[in-house]
Amino acid sequence: MRTFAARTIELAGRNLIEASAGTGKTYAITSLYVRLLVEQGLLPENILVVTFTEAATKELRDRIRQRIRDARDAFAGSTTTDELFLGMLSAAAAGTGATAAQALERLEAALQTFDCAAISTIHGFCNRALQENAFESGSLYDTELTPLQTPLLQGLVDDFWRCNFFGKEADLLPLADANNWTPESLTKFLKGKLGNPALEIMPRFTAAEIEQNEAACREAYAAAARMWQERHGEISSLLAEHEGLRRSDKTYRHDILEVMLEEMDSYLATGCPYQIFAFFERFTARFVAEQRQKKKEPPTDPFFDCCQTLADCINRRRLVFLWSLFTFVSAGLPRKKAQHNLRFYDDLLTDLLTALQGDSGALLAGRIRGTFKAALIDEFQDTDQVQYRIFRSIFADDQVPLFLIGDPKQAIYSFRGADIFAYLAAKEDIPPERHFTMDRNWRSTPPLVEAVNLLFSRQKQRPLLFANLDYPMVAAARPEQPLLAGGRDAAPLQLWFMARDADSSKPLELNRARPRIVAAVGAEIAGLLADAAHGTATIAARPVEPGDIAVIVRSHGEAGLMHGELASRGIPAVVRSNASIFATEEAVELCSLLAALAEPSHEGKVRAALATTLLGVSGDDIVRLLEDEGAAEWEQRLARFRDYHDLWRTRGFMAMFCRFLAREGIRGRLLAMPGGERRLTNVLHCSELLHSEESSARLGIDPLYAWFCNQVSSPPEGEEHQIRLESDERAVRILTIHVSKGLEFPIVFCPFSWGGVFADDETVVCHEEGRMVADFGSEHIARHRQMARQESLAENIRLLYVALTRAKYRCYLVWGRFRSTESAALAYLLHGPQADEPADILEYLAREMKEISDAALLQPLQAMADEGRGVLAVTVNPEAGGCAAPPAAAEMPALHCSTFDRKIETGWQVSSFSSFAGVHLETAELPDHDERRSSEDRAAGTTPQEGSIFSFPRGAKAGTFLHEIFEKIDFAAATATSVSTLVNDALGRSSFGGMWHEPLSAMVQQTLAVPLGQADSSFCLADLAPHSWLTEMEFYFPLKFISSR
Repeated sequence: MRTFAARTIELAGRNLIEASAGTGKTYAITSLYVRLLVEQGLLPENILVVTFTEAATKELRDRIRQRIRDARDAFAGSTTTDELFLGMLSAAAAGTGATAAQALERLEAALQTFDCAAISTIHGFCNRALQENAFESGSLYDTELTPLQTPLLQGLVDDFWRCNFFGKEADLLPLADANNWTPESLTKFLKGKLGNPALEIMPRFTAAEIEQNEAACREAYAAAARMWQERHGEISSLLAEHEGLRRSDKTYRHDILEVMLEEMDSYLATGCPYQIFAFFERFTARFVAEQRQKKKEPPTDPFFDCCQTLADCINRRRLVFLWSLFTFVSAGLPRKKAQHNLRFYDDLLTDLLTALQGDSGALLAGRIRGTFKAALIDEFQDTDQVQYRIFRSIFADDQVPLFLIGDPKQAIYSFRGADIFAYLAAKEDIPPERHFTMDRNWRSTPPLVEAVNLLFSRQKQRPLLFANLDYPMVAAARPEQPLLAGGRDAAPLQLWFMARDADSSKPLELNRARPRIVAAVGAEIAGLLADAAHGTATIAARPVEPGDIAVIVRSHGEAGLMHGELASRGIPAVVRSNASIFATEEAVELCSLLAALAEPSHEGKVRAALATTLLGVSGDDIVRLLEDEGAAEWEQRLARFRDYHDLWRTRGFMAMFCRFLAREGIRGRLLAMPGGERRLTNVLHCSELLHSEESSARLGIDPLYAWFCNQVSSPPEGEEHQIRLESDERAVRILTIHVSKGLEFPIVFCPFSWGGVFADDETVVCHEEGRMVADFGSEHIARHRQMARQESLAENIRLLYVALTRAKYRCYLVWGRFRSTESAALAYLLHGPQADEPADILEYLAREMKEISDAALLQPLQAMADEGRGVLAVTVNPEAGGCAAPPAAAEMPALHCSTFDRKIETGWQVSSFSSFAGVHLETAELPDHDERRSSEDRAAGTTPQEGSIFSFPRGAKAGTFLHEIFEKIDFAAATATSVSTLVNDALGRSSFGGMWHEPLSAMVQQTLAVPLGQADSSFCLADLAPHSWLTEMEFYFPLKFISSR
């Protein structure tokens, strides 16, 4: 593999660039982009750049734009140290490249048109290609693009459920019950299996095979029933008395056997072969043979063989059902999408690939190449077969420069559909002379780079397990080592070995190992911060801070353990996650709260809401509320929920929820709990999403509640739904390996990288002879499961690589004989085969690790430490005690009061009629509903003339006073006495004086009694029924800007 050089690589043909961690992949992409602009005269709209997330797209766009600016400044004469720019300037001076004037002109043009740059996600690119080439691709213009596939999919599954479990097909219900099938579980079963032309589903069944199995099942059932009826006693005696059978609660203990025989009686009397019972397997020939006593032969009988045949037929019927579900939904989904004129995101990829492989494919590919004169594909290791086939179809003839840039060692997103075998296919397709590697690490210090190289070089033949995946050695680009850690071991890679008890040869149980490891990590972080407080742990002469440290874990459960440990030591820590906010405990509790707020008359829902951590009412207190002594408080609680409901109905969700948070003291209650910031952040995030959905979809109470519950039951994916960081405080970062990819931290702990492989899902996904296979029960599933476990081990190795390469100065790694470590990445690197690869690597590792001693586990670690000469250190059972010393206090800047000297634009505001009553020349700051005092207002307090109501002062103040009287009066029950009392009270609170009592009282009574409507009508305000009027009706009138001209 050739070394990549951004300045000299030929801008032509198909190229595969392997960018190891920290080697400057983004710098390489921006360098190639600038060269394409300057040397080939392309515009940003002609250079396709594809990456895999919206966030990465935005960052890459900003980085490319900035690099173009830097290049322009360099060609304009600014001083530069950039090697690429210096090389291009030298070429311009020597006349071997674009002149400086040409380069400057092209770079200026690129900046001016950069808004047209074709930098997008793979879905964005496919959507554009389909829309701009609608005729060649056969794509419709008005199709609605939606990320929500689940509702349409669930509807089809519901249809299939009704077809199979109602009416004449109801005899399949026992099969559903035995397999725990529900419409929701079947929808999850289909996830990842639909719409992927590169995926082969197994097993498959023809209509004839389905009918044949149904007939065989009925025949076997009838034969078993006949044998049981004829030879019931003989079979029972054989199972009860044969000496070759084991006798336990899981086999043929006599009390269990009695139940088995009774259930067989009932089963064979039903007439339905699918009404199978839990113990049926114990009557099959295979199970009977497996349960024989040592050195004794098991019993045999034709009945056992018949039961075996029946069990196989029933299992095949289960597979037929799942296959039928798959074919039903696969056929129905395109029709449903066509009916609703919908397209899912993944449809963009499959539709473009289908068009490229169709009759007009060559024409379409040519049109796309006519638009894009070069292509840069970022994070190519995270592509899949469909995406690679698209790129291969478009750029197959080497007419357009194509650069596939990624790192197969960091291919860790298989759970999202990424397929490292697509990368390997590209590696096979592209000539070896066009393979390049980036071999200088700009992130980590030289000793740390050397330590990671040393660990992965333990496996000489296949360090990444796959034969066609290499581990190219990299060298550090920077010589400095700015981390000082006081009296601690200076080795940048710290290997912690968790030893077993001296008298134990059994693996460490996870429930004991995890607390030990978590405590050791907490103690080490506490020690580093304590050293920093004394000035002995520094990075580039400044004390180490919590924000310099990251703990990288494998699961959210491990993140929770680590967060709790650090919190107990007073060390600030935050958990960073890409999980959906709808999958959090707070979202689930909000469902209960919203149910009560939506229906406050349902006391059971209110009680459920009170029991959440949001409101924190204990079970005992809820019981007390329901008894006589708490009746008054219970009514108050119900009244508050009714108030919140009314506020939600009249003012919207957010107004209600803000009132709810303040009135119920939610913020303080949550912040007082462990992980309070995390809890409160999740609640506020959910409230924002609720408000956004309410506003955009114009949802009322019930539809909004239903929407939120649907999101919680099936959390959608998407960056806007990812859990937010709960604090911007400089704190220890706790994050999973997948979230950490692309990030870097001065100090990294990897406490759980010893985890093993688990590939026991119902559906096994693996690769066989270049095909991607999803097997949910074929005769080859054992082989496919073995292959899937090997692929999982390979990904485990890559996960370890990603975790280790996040560190800049120091990394901590834990190892030991834990349960499941026989399939861990470190087991393979340290104890895997050094010569020929065995047929089943996991079986080999299981044998090697089964009886291994701690001394044998330590041997390769010590050997690496000796070979590394100080880059790696081994510590057995690191200390877990102690507590955090107070971290060094950061110097607080001097505080001062800011002054506001800007002018607030009042061109847009919400105001009242009163605010327009007076005209002021000076600029005033107006709150939303503030009212200006006019000269009439100021005159309102002057002594009025005595007389009728018509001499009552004018102005906003008087209007507000009169409004208050009519707002409080009860039209239907007003009397002279009640009106007089009301007016007298109002005057007492005002500055108008008692002389207005009589005129005002008379005016109010006359107003209530004056006839309204037609001339012959006697209806008046006093005739209104109670509560049949609005005290004040809100309204908004838009006022456009006007001019006197």
